[in-house]
Amino acid sequence: MNPLNILVIEDDVDFADTLLLTLKASGHNVTVTHNWLSVMSKLRTEDFDLIVADVETPTGNGLTALEFLNQDESVGKITKVFVTGRDDAETLRRCREMNAGYLHKSPNVFADLGKLVWSISNSSELADA
Repeated sequence: MNPLNILVIEDDVDFADTLLLTLKASGHNVTVTHNWLSVMSKLRTEDFDLIVADVETPTGNGLTALEFLNQDESVGKITKVFVTGRDDAETLRRCREMNAGYLHKSPNVFADLGKLVWSISNSSELADA
């Protein structure tokens, strides 16, 4: 398994800390930011394999922000997954249009994220071979 460089964008500090600990325990490098204002500088200074983002934050809508940021080809190539409490049809449609993963904040979210990250990590391992 290749360790991934993961950017987590989550305004709930406790949830973000749990994501950080969960992903680091699996051997990944994790950068956490709690607002969309700092995301652009992170994307300019670091290379990421995966972005894990909340949809609704006090500093903006994650779907709208990443649709805008995807205009940059280097950001558009990064795998994305939204982890959110929203489950409305519009959110699901927009995730599909961005080819982004969707995970509902439920009791299984950490196990589901772990499976997704494992799959991405192993597919990048195959690409490196």
